[in-house]
Order: sequence, then C-alpha cells, then structure tokens
Amino acid sequence: MAAGKHSSSEVTISVDDAQGGTLRVITSYVTTLSGIKITGNMQASTAFGDTITKMLPTGLGTIGDITLHGFFDDTATLGPHTIFNAPDTSVQGGTRTVTIVIGNSKTFTGEGYLADYEAQAKAGGLTEYNAVLKMISGAWS
Repeated sequence: MAAGKHSSSEVTISVDDAQGGTLRVITSYVTTLSGIKITGNMQASTAFGDTITKMLPTGLGTIGDITLHGFFDDTATLGPHTIFNAPDTSVQGGTRTVTIVIGNSKTFTGEGYLADYEAQAKAGGLTEYNAVLKMISGAWS
C-alpha cells in the first residue's frame, strides 16, 4: 500500500459498555463506520452592500453523530446487543467514551451518549444492527 494510505484492517473501535462503563473493543462486530466529522460553527457576518455571504467562526465546534453498523449478535458477552441494547437515558449516568484508531495510530477520542440502537431483520439475510452515538466532545490525536 502507498505511504500514508490505510485499509480497514488498521481500524480499531472501542466504546464503553454503558453510561460511565468500561471501554470495550468492538472492532470485530462493526462492518461500517460513519465518518468522524468535526465542524467549526460559523455565524453569518454579511453586511449591507455585500454581494457574497460572509461567515465568522464562533469559537465553538460540533462533532457529528457516529453510526456503527454490523451483524446483530446476542450471544457474545461483549457483542453489539450487550453493549448497545438500550439508549442512554440517565442524565446522572455519565457519558460513554468512544475511541477510534485509524491508520498510523491516528486516534479520535470523544465522549457521547447512545442515542439509538436498532436491530434489522432481513428475509433471506442475516440480522444486522445500527447504533448511533451522539457525541458531545472529542478530538484527534
């Protein structure tokens, strides 16, 4: 592989098993990972007479939801159904740590909540799952 390019075999995904829980490696249960998107929030600063919309950074950022998808597994002690079976609903329960390593140990670490979990049965196919993590903080290192 060309220098600086990486494949899915170099990705590691870890998520807490509950609010304020224990970080668990779930890489082998994930077949699709959404993008890890960090956006700088902007505010319109267009003045009268301007012909182009202008924007200024607000000093705040937003981390997009992280969606994990794979095959449903309810027998594994650390599988997706065990870790994601109920959305986080306790305001006192703490966040879940999410750690994703891509390529040359480029690591995204953040905190968030399990917003939803869905099991998807398919006629003639294997049952799959989707889990959505609503991120409230995070950064690359």
